[in-house]
Amino acid sequence: MVVSVFASYIGHGTFFLIALYRREAFIKTIQKLIKVDLTRLEYLMAKYGVASIFISQWLYGFRLLSAAVLGLSGMGAKKYFSFLLISCLLWATICTYVGYFFGATLQNILGDIKRYD
Repeated sequence: MVVSVFASYIGHGTFFLIALYRREAFIKTIQKLIKVDLTRLEYLMAKYGVASIFISQWLYGFRLLSAAVLGLSGMGAKKYFSFLLISCLLWATICTYVGYFFGATLQNILGDIKRYD
C-alpha cells in the first residue's frame, strides 16, 4: 500500500509541476500526442476545485492528465500537494482493501471447487 501511495503521489505531482512550470511546452506536446480538448477538462477542474483532485483518482485514462490540467489551472502547489497526499492515501487504502476482500472471496470459492475435483 505504501508503494502505491508513493508512486501515485510522485506520478501525479510530476505531471502537475511540469504543467505548472512549463505550461506552453506541455500544451504543445500534449496536443501533438493526444487529440483532446483541454477546455472541457479545465472547466471540470474549475467547477469542482479541490474535489476534482479526489474525483480524478478514479477516472481511468484521465488520472495523469487531470493532474496536469490542475497544474495548468494555476492551483497553488502547496494546496495541490496537501490534498493529493490525502487523495492518494484514500485511493490506495480503498483499492487495497477491496482487492483483499475479493481475493479472500475468490480463494474461498476456489477452495470449495478443489474439494469437488
